[in-house]
Amino acid sequence: MMRSSLKIALLTWLLISPASLITQEHDPSPEADRVLNHLRERFDRIEDYQVNLEVSLDMPMLRMPRKRMTFSFKQPDKTRLEARGFAMVPRRGLALSPDSLLHTLHDLEVVTGDTLIDGHPSILLQGFEEGPDNLRLLAEVIVDREIWVVRAITTRQEEKEIFRIQIDYLEVAPGLYMPEETRLAFQLNERFLRGRYQGRGASFDPDIPAPIVEEGQDMTGEASIRFSNYRVNHGIADSYFEDDGDQ
Repeated sequence: MMRSSLKIALLTWLLISPASLITQEHDPSPEADRVLNHLRERFDRIEDYQVNLEVSLDMPMLRMPRKRMTFSFKQPDKTRLEARGFAMVPRRGLALSPDSLLHTLHDLEVVTGDTLIDGHPSILLQGFEEGPDNLRLLAEVIVDREIWVVRAITTRQEEKEIFRIQIDYLEVAPGLYMPEETRLAFQLNERFLRGRYQGRGASFDPDIPAPIVEEGQDMTGEASIRFSNYRVNHGIADSYFEDDGDQ
C-alpha cells in the first residue's frame, strides 16, 4: 500500500519482476536458507520506522535532482511515501526485507561462508534470475555475517555487469542497523531492453515511456538514496497508512 501527499511515482527497477517471494520451485540450499533466516530474524526486530530520504536519479529520458521525501514503514507491509510535488524513487532502493531484496532469485546457494569483503566479515551467495528473452542472469549477494544485512547485489548477463546495488548502514538503536545510503547502477544492452518491453510487461512506472534504443546501444543510469533522522519502533498507528483518496 502506498500513499502520496501530492504525486509520487515508484520506479520499479528494471531487474525486478512482480514475482512472489523467493521462488518456491527453486528452493535455496539449506546453507543459504539459514543465511536468509538470520536476515529475516534481524529485520523482524524492526516493528516500524520513519526516515527522511534524499533521492537523485540520472537515467535516459529521466533526470531528477536530489529530492527530499519522508518514508514510513510498519510490519508486515504498510508503507507511506511523502514529498512536495512530483517525485520518483526506485522500489529496490527502499526494499529492506531480505525477501523483498532477493525475491526474484532462485537456486540460491552459499559460495563462500566466511570471507572479508571491504573490511566486513561476509558471506557470498549466488543465485539466478530469469531475464527477458530467455536470458539467464547470474546474481551475487554479499551478506554481512556480523550484523546480518545485505550489503550488495550484483547481477550479470554472461560476464557483463548489468545491475548493482550497494548499501551502507548505520546503527540507529542498539543492535539495529538501517541503510545510510543506497547506490544503484545499471547498464542494460539492447537485447535485454527489447526483451523486457516486448510482451513481458514494462517495469517502469506506466507514466514513463519505454526507452527507445538503437541497435547495439546500451542504456546506463544510476540512482542514490540517502537516509537520515530515523525514528524506529515508535509505534506508528495503522491509521497513518490509510488511504485518504489523494492519489
